[in-house]
Amino acid sequence: MEDFLARSGALADTAETLSITEEQATAVLWPRTTKDLAHTNTAKELYNDLFKLKRREIDLDLHGVFISDYYRAKRIPRGFRVRNAPTIGRQNPDFGRRWMQIANKCSLDWMVIVVEEVGKELILVKKTIQEFEVSNVTLLQAPSTQDTLIKLQDDIQKYQNDLIRFKKQKLNKVNHDYTHHQVYRWLSGSDSNSRNPPSRYQQRITKPKFKTIDVSSGESASETEMIDPTSKSYTTPFLEKGATFKEPPDMPKERRDTRKKDLSGEERRVTRYTNTSGRPPLQRTRP
Repeated sequence: MEDFLARSGALADTAETLSITEEQATAVLWPRTTKDLAHTNTAKELYNDLFKLKRREIDLDLHGVFISDYYRAKRIPRGFRVRNAPTIGRQNPDFGRRWMQIANKCSLDWMVIVVEEVGKELILVKKTIQEFEVSNVTLLQAPSTQDTLIKLQDDIQKYQNDLIRFKKQKLNKVNHDYTHHQVYRWLSGSDSNSRNPPSRYQQRITKPKFKTIDVSSGESASETEMIDPTSKSYTTPFLEKGATFKEPPDMPKERRDTRKKDLSGEERRVTRYTNTSGRPPLQRTRP
């Protein structure tokens, strides 16, 4: 036993180390890779992989289209607005205007670099789709897969229509903000503490938003989840249906609390439950 402990290093009085070189690692690694393993995708796997890629393509494309239109109209969507309000000078209109102009410049520049980055990501996604279709050309042309491809096309079209509808709703809100001069509410000149619109946390609680996987920027955390029209959960969100909760049931009459004195004279709380098993009742004693 002592020999084992000595050889294992358990008896060492200092921290021992071991350094493995890349040459040593290469010598022990398996020469085969996962790409060498024979695997044929099924129609279901083909659908899932291709649906994710095409959905991402739609997300990026529509995001670039709408942000470009916002920039051309010089109207800043809510996700790109600078929410920092000045702590002084709010009753000085000249100061407020300059503050707003600087914030607008920052937001518009953000929008430009986001559109540029979205374009780069979109090119990569399209290239990935082409490579995927080439590597699975046999399965894509198989007669047994045609029904799956038709379903894929229908689901992708439905996803795109829903996303366009959602983004147009956001566009209408932005236009409403500019029409009613509610982009920067602190510009009213009031000393009120309500400098900014309701926080994103309050918006998520009061009015849930459409779920997308668009995480390129300018979106709140509630808008970064995926929607999958093929899943059973692709229905009206839970909070939009209006949750109803039942009142808790009354305590059963069979349950009663009593106080008894034990042999030592200390008072203990004893809870008894109805027993229908024919066995002696189980009592739980708590201090």
